[in-house]
Formats: sequence, structure tokens, C-alpha cells
Amino acid sequence: MKKFVLIFMLVLMPLMVSAKDITDVSTYKINDTIASKLKDNNENSYLSISKGSTISITSEEDIYGIYIIYELSSQTGNININNKNINIGVNNFLHEYIDLKENKSKELTITYDNDVKIGEIYVIGEGEIPEYVEIWKTPCEKADVLLFSTHSDDEQLFFLGLLPTYVARGAYTQVVYFTNHFDNPKRLHEQLHGLYTVGIRNYPIIGIVPDAYSESLNGALNNLKKANLTEEDALNFEVENIRRFKPQVVVGHDEKGEYSHGQHILNTYILEQAIEKANDSAFHPESYNKYGNWNVPKTYLHLYKENQITMNYDIPLDYFNGKTAYEVSKEGYSKHNSQQWTWFTGWINGKNNEYTKATDIKTYSPLEFGLYRSLAGEDVNKNDMLENITLYKDQVKEEENKDKNTINKKEDKTNKKDIKYYIEKYKDYLLPVGLILISIILLLIILRRKK
Repeated sequence: MKKFVLIFMLVLMPLMVSAKDITDVSTYKINDTIASKLKDNNENSYLSISKGSTISITSEEDIYGIYIIYELSSQTGNININNKNINIGVNNFLHEYIDLKENKSKELTITYDNDVKIGEIYVIGEGEIPEYVEIWKTPCEKADVLLFSTHSDDEQLFFLGLLPTYVARGAYTQVVYFTNHFDNPKRLHEQLHGLYTVGIRNYPIIGIVPDAYSESLNGALNNLKKANLTEEDALNFEVENIRRFKPQVVVGHDEKGEYSHGQHILNTYILEQAIEKANDSAFHPESYNKYGNWNVPKTYLHLYKENQITMNYDIPLDYFNGKTAYEVSKEGYSKHNSQQWTWFTGWINGKNNEYTKATDIKTYSPLEFGLYRSLAGEDVNKNDMLENITLYKDQVKEEENKDKNTINKKEDKTNKKDIKYYIEKYKDYLLPVGLILISIILLLIILRRKK
């Protein structure tokens, strides 16, 4: 009997797992010309599509969604499916999933308002959305934790463990990059893949500073000038993002730039000014008028020597099915394929992949931070950046409970007030009405006895 059940399950399992990616059974055309490059399973090979051109997709099965990988930026446009027009590209996500199940069909067309470069279009059928599909949300309205990472991959390296730890806690976690990699689109895609792997769902903010190497603050400032940017431009950028996200905790790089990378140094040099300027209404009036001021409750810097805390990234997290934050961040870093040849790979994994926990990393330890500035008092436990902080979502719950309690108290007062009001209003009628009721009761008793 057991053998029969096992054989039955083995036969049934392939039927239970439906093919959700139906790209292979779909045909792509651009203006009636076959466009196989859009389905070659290589997101780094791009096809240029002119404004107004029509991308047609037909499939053997109903299309429940499409997942588009752009090169450097998306463009606005629309999908026509079942005579319905659906806007796309409005959030400028490089990786954009469009849910079409409400209008599912075996064919659709896509047009764009401007020229666009697309690496891949995946067609998704009925069933659960495949794990490789990234469904991004717009950036946080408010952030419990705001990380100012310099480059694509620093968030997985020197801030290793930070993002999965606070995602697992339910903290609203936002990443802002100081630099961009517009000269190397591959790194932008690796950035998104890595962030999604460690649980980030709110789209990151990409910086205004081109990636450039130096080994000092002066070198980084010179590179800034070469890019036709000023120190004030960088400061305005960081101030605006602090005001926009109103973070409870800001996290930045080592003042010495970890391994003396000039842009790491510059990022924190600017950040230390920005957390002060963000609460100065006279500075950068454009962002002040849009978002108002913000006085950051807590700011931590990597490897800062004062008010030090030591994070623990070796605790299994239920949110990540028992993986530790260290293990999750290693997976996030593995998405940065272009960086696997660098010394960072040995730093995070060990030279022979012998590292099993975050505490194995001794140089530029990702566990060590210092409380640079605080409005929330000193840390006591020395192991949690959110110590003395109430998460925004919990603040909302507390306010809702306060409102409910206030309403209940008002209702109680109103009810008590109503009873006193009616007693006072009808006191002259209480005695006659009472006598009438007593007379009726006595009459009913007499009639009952006579029966």
C-alpha cells in the first residue's frame, strides 16, 4: 500500500506543479518582425525599441502577467489586452511586473511614449508568480531605518545583515545610494536582485554621483568636480532624502571609508552635515517646502568608536525560514555577479568559503557600529539600532488604540449624561406613570385569581 501511495504521488507531483513561466510558448514581434532577443534569457542583451513601435506577444496559454527588464530606465507606455489599456513605466522601475490576471488573454500589445531599451520580457501564466519575479513597491513613505549605502553591493558587505535583520523585525527599511552605476547597467540590475533577495520591497533611491575611485576625501571631491557636481549638490541630495523619509534611524559608512574608499568617506562626510541641515528650514528651501524639516532621532556610523554597539547577525530568523541575517546577506551578495572576482568575496565568505557566521569576519567587521548622534538617549543593551525607538507601524496602532479609548470614554460620558438628562426632564411624570404600572399589575393579579 505504501509503495502504491509513493508511486501515485510521484506521478501526481508533475501535474500539481503547473508551468508558470510561459515565455517559451509565446511569440514576440515588433512591428510584425520576430523579436526573439526579448526572450533570450539574457537580461544584459538589450533591444532598442523606437517610440510608437508595437510589441506584440501571443501565447498558447492565457497571459496572467508580464515581467519587463529595462536597461537604464523604463519609459511610460501602455499595454492593450482584451481592449483594455493599462499604463506602464510610471514608477521608473528597471524591473517591472504588470499583473494582467483581471484581463487575461492569449495576446497583447505594448507601446511606449519614447524610445526604450529592453533586456527581457517574461510572460507569466496561471498560478503562483515565479520566485525570480520582483514585484517592487514605491519607496517608503516613512522609514524606520534609512541606509545611505555608497555603491551597489556595499549594502550586502559592510552593512551585511542589517537589511534582513530589520526587514524581519517589520521595520520600514529604505536604501539610498550615494552613487549610481549608469555607465555599467549590469550593476544596477545586480543591485535590485540583491536587495530583493534580502527582503527589501521598497524601491531604492539611486544617487546623483557617478562611481569613481579615490583613496581620500580630497580625491572624492575632485571626482565630484569632474562630474560637474558640487559638494552642495551632494548635500542637497542627502538632506532631501532625510526630509522625505523622516527616518527614525540613519545608518552610514565608516568615517575612514572602510578600506579608505574616497566615496565612502565623502558619503559620510556629507551625511554628518545633512543630519544637521535637514532640521534647518533655511537650508535647501525646495525640499523644505516639499517635505518640511526632520530631526533624526538616531544616527549610527560603521566602526565609529564612541557609544559602540555590536549587532548579532547569527540568529536564525523565522522570516527567512531559519536562515541567519549573515546567510541571507551572503545570498544577496551572490547576486552581484560582476563583483565575485574581487577581494570582497573572500572577505564575506572566507578564502575557502569556510566562514559560517558573521563573527568570522574580523576586518571591517559588519557587526560594529557607533551611535554618532541621538535624541533618544544612550543605548543600554548595545546590540540594536532600534533601541528606544517605536516602529512607525506600532505608533499607528498606539494612536488607533488611543482614539478608540477616547471614543469609548466619550460614549460612556454621553450615555451617563443622557440618563441624567432624561430623568431630570421627565421627573414630573415618573410618579404617575409608576402608579399606573402598579395598578395594571394589581389588576392582572386579581383577574388571574378569579380564574
